[in-house]
Amino acid sequence: MNKQLMILLTGRIITNFADSFYMIATIWYVKSVTASPLLIGLTSAVAILPVTIQFLYGPIIDRFSKKKILFVAMLGQGALVSLISILYYTNLLWLPLLFTLMFVALSLSECTYPTESALIESLTPREHLTKVNSIFSFSYQTLDIICDAVSGILIAFVGLGLIYVTNSVLLLGTGLLFLFYLNVPKSERETEERTGHFITQYKNDFIDGFLVVKKRHTLLSIVFGIIGMNVMATMGIAMLPVISESSAEYGFWLTAMSLGTLAGTILSSRLESISLNRILPLLSLWSGLTWMLGFVVKDVTVLPYFLFALSWMGIGIIGIYVQTLIQVNLPKGYIGIGFAFISSLLGSLSPLGYLLGGVIGEFTSVRFPLVLSGFGYLVFAVYFMVNPRLRSLNKPLNVRFEEL
Repeated sequence: MNKQLMILLTGRIITNFADSFYMIATIWYVKSVTASPLLIGLTSAVAILPVTIQFLYGPIIDRFSKKKILFVAMLGQGALVSLISILYYTNLLWLPLLFTLMFVALSLSECTYPTESALIESLTPREHLTKVNSIFSFSYQTLDIICDAVSGILIAFVGLGLIYVTNSVLLLGTGLLFLFYLNVPKSERETEERTGHFITQYKNDFIDGFLVVKKRHTLLSIVFGIIGMNVMATMGIAMLPVISESSAEYGFWLTAMSLGTLAGTILSSRLESISLNRILPLLSLWSGLTWMLGFVVKDVTVLPYFLFALSWMGIGIIGIYVQTLIQVNLPKGYIGIGFAFISSLLGSLSPLGYLLGGVIGEFTSVRFPLVLSGFGYLVFAVYFMVNPRLRSLNKPLNVRFEEL
């Protein structure tokens, strides 16, 4: 990888480090003060809600300096997390205020993902896209494993307040890293003469981006299937803190997720030559069966964690594939807005999934939504095999299947 990709990767790693501790601390704070499955599910729903508005950032990402976008996003997020830490230490951290600050901070964070994806696409030859995406995912998933493994211990012995303060410093430092060291060439749309003032240009770019995404019929067929799968999965993820008797146990579940995802990112580039109509249904079946089995045998020592990790291995591969499919099948100059639109679609119903998980867990058995979540992956596999458009998708990952 070139120097600019390395700077981008370094910033992403630091950001993931901060995000991991910040989110775990927030969820555990809500559990410690309420012990309510519903409110824990609501916390996760609020955390994922900013994904649904990513499409609003698209025209800005493709039209303006990506370095400045990353700097402003990190600076704003760092300032908001600093405010949370102050409120925590002064015993003024009211839950509705915490949810509001978390939503705004994560809304800023969400604009960095399509921005970075656009930069990766512009700085990487197409034949290396899967490899570079895997390297990025591998690097910060490795760090996630460390964070998840020690998060429970740190919460117990260091305290939530110090975690918030450290996160704010890391986010501010990452913003400065991007501002002073990230140098990338301007895209074609950045250098185009603007047709009017900001609102008019934003509206025109928004419509152009929407029409480009709307024409990607096969890609959208995959996306719609994954949306349903995500809703089911988030129902179960919302219940992980509830079934955990300590912050350390919650860390074990998160570590299993990260280890599995890491293994998936390692394998993803080795499986990219297999046709999509074979590999994606198989991965979904694998993930669904191991997920469900893991919670059926939940009381058998370490076996549930192992099975859960195996499930996330398949999910990790699917995640790399989706990112690469978006980059390969969108026209240059529309990667930012296209990625933002599709990411919003992918996360559109995830808040509902977290909330449903909390509601079902509140009024039924907590284990029920956990087992039910794995069923979503089985449904996606069937959907892929019965959909005529997807069933005939016999191309490998790096071959474009959409007409540009």
